[in-house]
Amino acid sequence: MGLYCFTMKRGPLLIALGTGLIVAAIAAWPVARISIALGAGRAEARASFADIRNDALAIVSAPPDALGDAWRHAASEAWRHEQRLLALIVKDASGEVLYAMPGASPYYRRDAKGLSFERPEGSTSSFSSSLPSSLTLEALYVTLSQESLFYPIRDAAMALMVMFAALVAWLIVVSNTSHDSREPNQARTVFSEATARPAPPLEEHALYAEEPFMEPAAAVEPAAAVEPAGIAPAPTAPEPSKPVILHPADLPDGILSGPRGLFDDESGLGWEAYLRERLGAELRRAASFEQDLSLLIASLDGSKRGEEEFNLFATTIRDYFSFKDMAFLFGDGGAAFILPNIDVDHAVRMSEELLKKLASSFQFKAAQAGSGVYMGLSSRAGRLVDADRLIGEAMAALSKSRSDSDARIMAFKPDPEKFRAYLAGQ
Repeated sequence: MGLYCFTMKRGPLLIALGTGLIVAAIAAWPVARISIALGAGRAEARASFADIRNDALAIVSAPPDALGDAWRHAASEAWRHEQRLLALIVKDASGEVLYAMPGASPYYRRDAKGLSFERPEGSTSSFSSSLPSSLTLEALYVTLSQESLFYPIRDAAMALMVMFAALVAWLIVVSNTSHDSREPNQARTVFSEATARPAPPLEEHALYAEEPFMEPAAAVEPAAAVEPAGIAPAPTAPEPSKPVILHPADLPDGILSGPRGLFDDESGLGWEAYLRERLGAELRRAASFEQDLSLLIASLDGSKRGEEEFNLFATTIRDYFSFKDMAFLFGDGGAAFILPNIDVDHAVRMSEELLKKLASSFQFKAAQAGSGVYMGLSSRAGRLVDADRLIGEAMAALSKSRSDSDARIMAFKPDPEKFRAYLAGQ
């Protein structure tokens, strides 16, 4: 009995203490994982820069070597194999840039001292090393990727949800157990009252109700009874009202119109009505993580939505990109694709490979005007832009690709500095 009383008094305190310890452990778990990922990222970046520096020391011995084919090939191989590499620069003694990969990047910043890196602290690391002839090699790496942050936080959130679900289930079980322990006393009380004062018999009409949505049958009128004088006649019961049944024809016009589901059944692309809202959400997410984002609008001239050729075009492009939920219909014969964490230069290279794949499928000639595939691109490029502006820029690039006979892919490349100056002047 004493142990039971001690448990009842100290139980909530022990539960609160144990829950606090578990929550603290779950909170420390993602912090440890992120710290380990950050250390591993810095070590990989440092090793990668050491390899690039060794290649540069073996190839670049004078300023003209920084523009030679050997160094360009070595830098391209490093860029292709190292996913953490964000930018690579070779400068001369005066600070002038001799070589830069990529050619344009939101991580570049030009000031009085020349070109330097503008990077988010904590998630990136920059390295610098001297080369022969007073040359300087600089590189920027991402040391803490978005995936390294997302998965630890997601796992911790799931662990917290499981813990709270288990706690709620335990409280429900304890509550039911306490309720069941009081049931015998309540049953005995009801039984004694029933035996001492039996309940009056229930009338039959109170147990059964008429079936819903049915009209009552006509009742047979009983013989008229002679009422004693001075007694008012009994009030007549009101007739039950007929139920109202709604049919599909009674629904307002247009209530069932509009897109059904998320994707078009024929092309497999998302509906165009969802593009603006999804693009706005992805732009806000990219701005919060200081990442880039590109928008690609591709058009198959000479074919329209619903035709077999357009469905083949849509399926080919949709399968080329990784994110199927970011591919949407656009206009009568086009498609729009949101490319997260991809700058416009990378998007142009992907579009070139896609155009080669489409050329083999549709057998159109690059010099044939008025038909075939045309593409227009734009990107966030470090700007705080909305969905309408990015769509307008990509449409302008698409229109330029149609009017330019030399290329089927055009990209809108904004200047972030001029854009900020424009916003400041508003």
